[in-house]
Amino acid sequence: MRKFLLGALLAPALLASQAASAFDPDTPVGEPVPAFPITLGSEESETIGVAFRAAFGLAKGAEATATREVDGRTYQFRPAAIHLLPNNVGVLLSLGSLDDAGHSDGGINAIHYLQGGPSGWQRKGEWLNLGAVGTVGNAATSWAFSDAIGKNPYLITAGGGVWQGCAISTATLTELAPDGPVNRAGFTDGMSSGAGIGQKEEQYDGKIAAAVPDKSFTVAYTGTRAFKQQYLLKNGKYELVGKDQIPGC
Repeated sequence: MRKFLLGALLAPALLASQAASAFDPDTPVGEPVPAFPITLGSEESETIGVAFRAAFGLAKGAEATATREVDGRTYQFRPAAIHLLPNNVGVLLSLGSLDDAGHSDGGINAIHYLQGGPSGWQRKGEWLNLGAVGTVGNAATSWAFSDAIGKNPYLITAGGGVWQGCAISTATLTELAPDGPVNRAGFTDGMSSGAGIGQKEEQYDGKIAAAVPDKSFTVAYTGTRAFKQQYLLKNGKYELVGKDQIPGC
């Protein structure tokens, strides 16, 4: 399991999650999945090009890639997944990678709200730098949408890296509120150590296993030890109850 986590963090995500869109006929409608545990995936949808082109202002039929300069750095974006909100609003997650990045340089996530209608998708809003990203120029390396955490849907993204033989991944919960997405929480969703000299061998994998909507959620960990940690919503952010039991790198 430790080797799997190290490999997953070192390699960019290459595949994608299913999505649904009434206005992108090539987009498959995903099968219903259990509310818990929330399992993140890394499969990038190859059938949401229409939504991506609307989000980034590309011409009809153009390749589903876009170059964007953000804070003086150039990122290459590609579509990853889409989720439908009420009133035919689609939420598009796109991944921006940074070429020639150093180890500590992260990529960037783009979230677009798209209004569906008879003429297709129309962009409502764009938000950058939300969610979790990886190292070496990677954006989020896994993600999932959930309707079980609050009255509004949530996007959960994760990303991480490896430092001297210790791998760690952090997940971010982003509420998809009607007026725009907001980061509400973060937790360690994966940790693996022991590959470095003198390191203690430990491994943990965490998934959101339960939630009281808009009040709390619980992360269940497996690995070296099995335990749970609870997060409570306070002043717009979820805070860990007690001390974090996951060791850092």
